Amino acid sequence: MSVSQEVVIVGGGTAGWLAAARLAAAFASKVKVTLVESPTVPTIGVGEGTWPSMRSTLQAIGISERDLIRDCDASLKQGTLFRGWVTGQPGDSYIHPFSLPAEYASLNLADWWRFREDGHHFCDAVTPQATIAAAHKAPKQSGMPDYAFALNYGYHLDAGRFAQLLQRHSTEKLGVIHRSADVMAVKGEGTNVISHLELCDGTILKADLFIDCTGQRALLIGDHLGSDFLSLREHLPNNRAVVAQVPYDDPKADIASFTLSTAQRFGWIWDIGLQTRRGVGYVHDAESISEDEATVTLMNYVMASSSEQSASQAKPRTVHFKPGFRPEPWRGNCVAIGLSAGFIEPLEASALAMIEQGIAVLVDNFPVSRELQAPVARMFNKKMCAHWASIQEFLMLHYALSQRDDTPYWRRARVFDQLPNGLQDKLMLWRLRAPYHADAPRFDELFPAASYQYVWLGMNGHLSQAGTTTNDDGKTSDPRIDRILHEVREKTRKLQQALPSNRELLNAMAS
Repeated sequence: MSVSQEVVIVGGGTAGWLAAARLAAAFASKVKVTLVESPTVPTIGVGEGTWPSMRSTLQAIGISERDLIRDCDASLKQGTLFRGWVTGQPGDSYIHPFSLPAEYASLNLADWWRFREDGHHFCDAVTPQATIAAAHKAPKQSGMPDYAFALNYGYHLDAGRFAQLLQRHSTEKLGVIHRSADVMAVKGEGTNVISHLELCDGTILKADLFIDCTGQRALLIGDHLGSDFLSLREHLPNNRAVVAQVPYDDPKADIASFTLSTAQRFGWIWDIGLQTRRGVGYVHDAESISEDEATVTLMNYVMASSSEQSASQAKPRTVHFKPGFRPEPWRGNCVAIGLSAGFIEPLEASALAMIEQGIAVLVDNFPVSRELQAPVARMFNKKMCAHWASIQEFLMLHYALSQRDDTPYWRRARVFDQLPNGLQDKLMLWRLRAPYHADAPRFDELFPAASYQYVWLGMNGHLSQAGTTTNDDGKTSDPRIDRILHEVREKTRKLQQALPSNRELLNAMAS
């Protein structure tokens, strides 16, 4: 079959190589995919957390899960443990798991739970996952097929090694053409069309569609086509991260089955456990704390959570980012994927998820001719804008519900009038009822209402509203709910006995 379309991707890293692999796997010989990667521009390579959607993505491109585990130092992620976000006091923690609450489709357990003040966590009661993850247990058994699970999960992985795996797979098995060269010029026909690229070796590259994966530089979509960037700096203050890698004190140490997010005075620290090391980073507002102070804060955290020898091997570096996105990520015959399209902050690992979303929409609606690019672009832009709005709202929820009052950073972050109108409405409606399906009505919502439930109840958003509802009938017990919660406890007990530790499973899969 002859090639009917040519696609040129500019930029490698996770965004570029994942786009190349998905397009090549989906369209085989119908689409010629060429990826141009600069040998002189390094990738950021920071984001190491994925959503469960990555399992389907990897299946679609034909990468085995065991290869991912073996080649990318990967571990299995079951959610996020938030520590210090509510008050900053000892014992302040909750988990946002990937599994939905029991009977979620037909029963809003959160509406019943919100009047309880017995010290127990909603996430512990409605799914086994929080308990299993807290015990460093794996979400599956070693005998299960690739991507099968007992509990829903995503991955923690080495971003650099993941890009290398994608590159090998794309070029060796999917026919993607790889060119290592700098783009010297972008040429266009009018204001919205790219005609060709000129590479440093004199090569001219033409294509029907160009994909910009050049990161924050946005060489095609921004520099050449001038697609505007919408800053969210007013609403989400973080714009810098100090990051480091820390080896384990003991190579046989437990591997966390969740991302740990620990609130600090001027931001928060992520802590991600891979097989051989941890990745840590202090995300913060550059106007609230200096780079040196942020580095000291991160290193104090590292020294408190590891030995002096391990801490001495951590080499902090600084990453700057601009929180925001492009409302028009597809203009003319160019579409932006990854950081070139936007980035808000690492909270809840939305960066890789948005890469997946953008690629999936592109693949599902790939234009078979130049004439169809315009309607596809309009649909793509509308959908991606909705996703960015959803991410902004959900991330701001974490700050809006915090009761921390130790710095102006936290006080500013929860000013009600600064919140998006949709989030303001939700917070007011939740005085009457708990979050549920009406709060996330789209079938393709990035964050289902269950995610809102876990964060809202985990951060005690229900306590200040108790007694204000018109629906409270005063019931403290319900036979159906008692049965459901009992079943969750029984399933938790059985899984605790049946599931291996995270490290045991990873050792078995990597062997």
